[in-house]
Amino acid sequence: MNIKQQVESAAIVLDCRDHGESDLIVTFYCHHHGRLTGIAKGAKRSKKRFVNKLELFSSLYITHTIPRNNRLAFIAEADLTDGFLALRNNVSCYTTASVIREFILLATKEMEGDTDLYPLLVWTFSSLNSNRAPLPLLIFFLIRFYTIIGYSPQLDSCLGCNQQVQPNETYSFHVATGGIHCSRCTRNEASRLNLSHGTLKSLTIALNQPLERLHRLQLSAHSQQEALTFLYSYGRQLFQREIVSWAFLEKV
Repeated sequence: MNIKQQVESAAIVLDCRDHGESDLIVTFYCHHHGRLTGIAKGAKRSKKRFVNKLELFSSLYITHTIPRNNRLAFIAEADLTDGFLALRNNVSCYTTASVIREFILLATKEMEGDTDLYPLLVWTFSSLNSNRAPLPLLIFFLIRFYTIIGYSPQLDSCLGCNQQVQPNETYSFHVATGGIHCSRCTRNEASRLNLSHGTLKSLTIALNQPLERLHRLQLSAHSQQEALTFLYSYGRQLFQREIVSWAFLEKV
């Protein structure tokens, strides 16, 4: 292996599975390369390079090759930045991180990504690791995630009449069109979901607030429920499949 072909990347572990007797196949989300899958040779027997480092959701600096022709990257080394141990030891936080992981794996392809997604992912996992309430964090992640991948829902004006959101109006989100309709323009569809003015306002703030200030945003229990229902349904529509980990989220 030509050492000149190796690069370093900040990365989060999204998946890890056995390969043969001693190797691991690991999928990362990297800051500059997006999703990257590579093979860590001898990782299961490693006493230095990989021991306790390739755990799900861990934050690392990895030394790796750039994969070519649909081949796996070669993971030469990994240095642990943060194991997010509190996240992995809390059922609610771990389940929330699992939902986020599933969304990322659904939305990205190998060596494709956005540099805005990695900081958002690190911020969310760091916040979960600090034992912040997981459901608001999931809401903040998903509303920004949809925007980053190019499917930002229209929440500031009615798709029918184009009127800006009004405090005393009622709105419904239409999953198929990806936007809201006021009471005058709404259609009788099974896919419409009610969103109050307070929920719409909070989601709009969450989209525009700097990451370091997002913790200040408070969501009522009602707004949390409305937002989660809409974000889940919108994700199912976008990816045309069930979000498997969401069922576990509802249980915890």
